[in-house]
Amino acid sequence: MYQRKKVKTARIFGERIFPNVNVTDEKLQMPPGMHGAKRKRANRSEYGKQLLEKQKVRHIYGLRERQFQGYYQEANRRSEPTPAAMLSLLESRLDNVVYRTGLALTRDMARQFVSHGHIQVNGKIVTIPSYSVKEGEVISISENGLRNKTLASQKEELNSQEIPTWMEYNPKETSFTITSTPYADQDSQNFDLTLVVQFYSR
Repeated sequence: MYQRKKVKTARIFGERIFPNVNVTDEKLQMPPGMHGAKRKRANRSEYGKQLLEKQKVRHIYGLRERQFQGYYQEANRRSEPTPAAMLSLLESRLDNVVYRTGLALTRDMARQFVSHGHIQVNGKIVTIPSYSVKEGEVISISENGLRNKTLASQKEELNSQEIPTWMEYNPKETSFTITSTPYADQDSQNFDLTLVVQFYSR
């Protein structure tokens, strides 16, 4: 997603929903458009809040509506609470896992690395960003990826990166072993999947 489009999207939500987006706090509080500075953010209904939260999470993970709804439907079939199951499914996407390793600065960049064949799973190139990573699998850089200048520079910064507790970094091999099912602490996220579940449950 281009930088200007990301800034516009962030202004819709009034939050920094994307990493590394250059926008001032003052501008962030203004809705997008010619008259954004003169408009006030409307008080939304419960439905409006749920819709906005659904759109926010969808933009954060870079998903189309049909993909996103599919994750809800799959999560709803699981025995665990639907918001937790949905978050786990989103975090298990290969593009998100690559982003969490620190090899990519954004999920967009991670998706591009995967699509261009720069990432391997268990020694085999996987070019599907939505691939669901499982416990025990090993994520590494392909030979083609090692020739990518952006990826190579990120590789040099890995030792200073914090990685999730569900993966283990091997600096000698520049690989990441998934030690448990990928997840995220919802309390630390800037979104509420309970609202998303309520939206789809209507």
